[in-house]
Amino acid sequence: MSNVKNAVPNAKTALPTRRAGNSSLLVSMMGLGCMGMSEFYGEKDDNQSRDLLNYAVDKGVRFFDTADVYGYGHNEILVGSVLRNHPKRSDIVLATKGGIVRDDNDSTRRGVNTSPEYLQAAIERSLSRLETKIDLYYLHRVEDDGARIEESMSALADQLLAGHIGAVGLSEVSEQTIRRAHAALLQATDGKYGLAAIQTEFSLMTRHIEANGVDQACRELGILLVAYSPICRGLLTAPSFNPEALSESDFRRNLPRFTGDNLKHNLQLVEVLATAAKNEGLTPAQVALAWVMAQGNHVVPIPGTRSKARLDENIAACEAKLSPETMALLAGAFAPQAVAGLRYTPAAMQAYGLSS
Repeated sequence: MSNVKNAVPNAKTALPTRRAGNSSLLVSMMGLGCMGMSEFYGEKDDNQSRDLLNYAVDKGVRFFDTADVYGYGHNEILVGSVLRNHPKRSDIVLATKGGIVRDDNDSTRRGVNTSPEYLQAAIERSLSRLETKIDLYYLHRVEDDGARIEESMSALADQLLAGHIGAVGLSEVSEQTIRRAHAALLQATDGKYGLAAIQTEFSLMTRHIEANGVDQACRELGILLVAYSPICRGLLTAPSFNPEALSESDFRRNLPRFTGDNLKHNLQLVEVLATAAKNEGLTPAQVALAWVMAQGNHVVPIPGTRSKARLDENIAACEAKLSPETMALLAGAFAPQAVAGLRYTPAAMQAYGLSS
């Protein structure tokens, strides 16, 4: 039994770190996803978010994730306003992303552009909003399963060598694209830089990377695997999770896994998680996070939150060690075919070229 439910690492001590690929970047073993501070999860509160960002640094978090499309740039401005002059800035890895193009008049309409010209302009805009260096820059999505990935890597190699970004990553890509991009970046930088990180959704509820080669490629190539939505957007926090209690503007109300019979089925799985958590002396969220981190030292989850209490709960999971019995129970109960519903709406899955 772990008994770390209320344990929080010393505020003066950073969390243990993981190296991002062959770069010089050391990220905390758990990061903070910042998207929800700007949109998708109900009304935003900038003062609350700034307070939470500072609190996260105090609690040892040294890895923060944003993107140029979150809040149409609002998120980069918000995160940059706190981190750019923070006394711990030199120890912090700030990651942002580019490549998704959102319609100014319809936030649900999106495209992807990873051309050299677009990426150069996108990086310039991100630097302007953040007003600090970009430690890690991801392609947020790629077109046509990476058909132009060599061209994009050449452009990002130029940005690396010019010092505009510190490292390169990809988000939601295939194994083949990872291998091609890694080789192309190494070639374009004379072996100095390979891919530092791959970001993908990964949780007990979303385990596609175990079978599609993405996790294996990261292991073989020494690339950091950054897991977003490691608590499945809150679904893994409690069997009593109720989407109807969410704000009308919360996008989870329309996600397939959160609606109708899918939700009823998935909450039965969360019951299994809750029982395991009770036996471990942890919360369900802590067990979910501990399971993700137990998949290897190359895996770093970046759960998002706007709550100090939830942040403390999440960070405490860094000290949890799940029993072999719990690991086996969860692996069986949350087998990929056991989860009901897609992770996004069908339209969003198609727009981003996601098959699972």
